[in-house]
Amino acid sequence: MKIVIFGGGLQGLVIANNLRAREEKPEIVIADIVRPAGLAEDSPIKWVKADVLAGEQVKAVVSGASACVLAVPSSIAHQALANIIACGVPVADVSFTPDPPLSLSEAARKSGSSCIVDCGVAPGLSHILVGHAYKQLSGLDKVTILVGGMPQKPPAVFHHAVYFNPCDLLAEYVRPARARTKGKDIAPHPLEAPIEPYHDSDLGAIESFLSDGLRSLVTSFPDIPCMEERTLRWQGHLRTMKDLNELGFFLEGMLPNTAQSINNKYPGKDFPDYLLMVVEAEKGSRKLAWRLLDKETDGISAMSRTTGFTTAAVAMVLARGQFKEPGVHPPEVLGQDAAMVELILADLAERGVKTKELVNK
Repeated sequence: MKIVIFGGGLQGLVIANNLRAREEKPEIVIADIVRPAGLAEDSPIKWVKADVLAGEQVKAVVSGASACVLAVPSSIAHQALANIIACGVPVADVSFTPDPPLSLSEAARKSGSSCIVDCGVAPGLSHILVGHAYKQLSGLDKVTILVGGMPQKPPAVFHHAVYFNPCDLLAEYVRPARARTKGKDIAPHPLEAPIEPYHDSDLGAIESFLSDGLRSLVTSFPDIPCMEERTLRWQGHLRTMKDLNELGFFLEGMLPNTAQSINNKYPGKDFPDYLLMVVEAEKGSRKLAWRLLDKETDGISAMSRTTGFTTAAVAMVLARGQFKEPGVHPPEVLGQDAAMVELILADLAERGVKTKELVNK
């Protein structure tokens, strides 16, 4: 079994180490234009110099691969995914383009590639659980996803830290937050929508704001009248973000510099984190709900653990041939199979990322 990971950043290494430690002992190859900084010279994980935007290089690297993982910046992810799909290999994509690249589905069907996109924690695991709830309850009336990676000891003023690409982080605060209420699709500015309080049994008082995390759920389930994803943050953080927005720091021309400045001041590596996710799904009087709380472990952030481990679990599903349908699929497709959901949750739990079922009635 050979699995190729395109992207040698921190997330790519987390996924690579997860896969390499499995009992199947797959051959793991990281393909990137530079050698990953954290990859030792004597590591059993191989590095191959390759440009994911160069089709012929991609074709050479994926030869003989059981599956691929795409973990590159969102700005290049669409073309990168197209190049991998053209090779006809299965792909677990965790690059989070502005919109799920479902437009590549026809190309994937023609090449025979089975591709699951948005393979992180939310979107990703959240969507798998929503798909599972929809199947179990024969439709849904309401879906609420609450999720956030937050520092265990939040710094003053910002009350947060940067746990993934800083430009992608700030996009959460400016990209229209697509949701649905009373059967009507809405897309308000995240910092102009109402902020709601949330109380967690372990973390205490938190705030939440409407964010654009539903993604494919909006089109996969057009019959669900109420759906929203809300991002969780410590109290005080959203006030700071509102002020920065009003001062113009989130304007398109300013955003990259703002992102870099925030990343320099509040890098995630300096602030060990929690990752909290709650998924609630309702149909009439019946309800299913799950809660996941993870924290930095062995120097790996909770954000990287939950995102990378979910991607690795999906990559193994593809590498084993447990999902073979050609095309580009959102993660909720996996949720339609109860055995698949159980398999993925067990895979995560075995590695310390445990999802607890809160309600099943």
